[in-house]
Amino acid sequence: MTRFLLASTVLAASAALITATTASAQDRGGWEFDGVPSWSNPDNGDSFTFRGRVFLDYGDVDFTSNGARTGWADSEIRTARLGVTGSIRGVDYVAEFDWINEAIGANDVYLTFDADAFDMKIGHMKTTNSIEELTSSRYITFMERGLGTDLFGLDRRVGVTLARGGDNYSLSAGVYGGRPGDLSRSLELDDSSAVSARATRTFAVNDATVHLGASVRHLDYGDAGTRTRVRPQTHITDRIVTADFRPGRPLGEADTSFFWGLEFAAVNGAFHVEAEWMNQTLDGPAGDPEFNAQYVNFAWFLTGETRSYSASSGKFGRTRPTTTVSEGGLGAWEVAVRLDRADLGSVAAGELTNLTFGVNWYLEDHVRIMANLVDGRLSVPGAADTDVSGAQLRLQWDF
Repeated sequence: MTRFLLASTVLAASAALITATTASAQDRGGWEFDGVPSWSNPDNGDSFTFRGRVFLDYGDVDFTSNGARTGWADSEIRTARLGVTGSIRGVDYVAEFDWINEAIGANDVYLTFDADAFDMKIGHMKTTNSIEELTSSRYITFMERGLGTDLFGLDRRVGVTLARGGDNYSLSAGVYGGRPGDLSRSLELDDSSAVSARATRTFAVNDATVHLGASVRHLDYGDAGTRTRVRPQTHITDRIVTADFRPGRPLGEADTSFFWGLEFAAVNGAFHVEAEWMNQTLDGPAGDPEFNAQYVNFAWFLTGETRSYSASSGKFGRTRPTTTVSEGGLGAWEVAVRLDRADLGSVAAGELTNLTFGVNWYLEDHVRIMANLVDGRLSVPGAADTDVSGAQLRLQWDF
């Protein structure tokens, strides 16, 4: 079944490309190149575009606790995705898969139907939570998202999302089932489920664009429970903050959770700021423990670009350099700083605070080099603090 699904995707892409090639002989204006070949038919609106990304990461991180220092350096292919996107007879489609670690993982794989008052997405997609999570990893400011997105397991699931947006607002809500595992082995979903909703509003304040948003999610873990854990803003390390709420664990099994989050962002010329407060309560373990996380980051484009933002979806998009390196320019240069915090004090699992400095160089529309310096501290009651420091680099290419 899995092989049939993957073969069908490849065949569909091939068929679309053959059709595009045939049509291009009749209408060469249908072809475009914006980092990758794409084709569209202006007569019926059909289109086809390859889609993908590769992130190559390197990190060198040290941990210090009780005077003892440990550290390591490592590199990894953080992401290697390939897929297709486009439209057929008025229905938009996306099918993108991750091909690393000898496993095949589904990312965005869904259809979008235009139903006048709203868009309906059916398939595998993110729940409607957090501007940081919903903004593509191609466009986030730092190499890692804010701690809360990992801590509270904001993720993709199979389900249905309804969305509506305008010039200054967005509304979305969804009902979701479980998550698939490695598609090369099985298409079976886990038995968790979720319901989520999000609303955003955009304001013009003098020369600035201001974003306010809020979202909620109710998650049923089925019979598996959950682990609440997070890394210290570096992916090459293990998760150093963790609380285990799976069956048979001392803290008790988590049955459900309720998440809520508040969002703020502003863009004013070359300057932008982004902040979120996230909170989650577990039902099942003794005392219904509650956790929270916050981040705030500030960034400035030294070369004068403005960060791209969409009010109709309430998230950030691609920022393009004013003059690319291939055109003889400097590309776009961005400096940023973020303060991040995750608190699991209600189960004595500690508090993690992180300060991250970042420099981003956008060489081309689809090529970026990122550098992050991370400095953090984990404080756990009854134990010595653990200090985390490190440097990370990423070469990013997407299309």
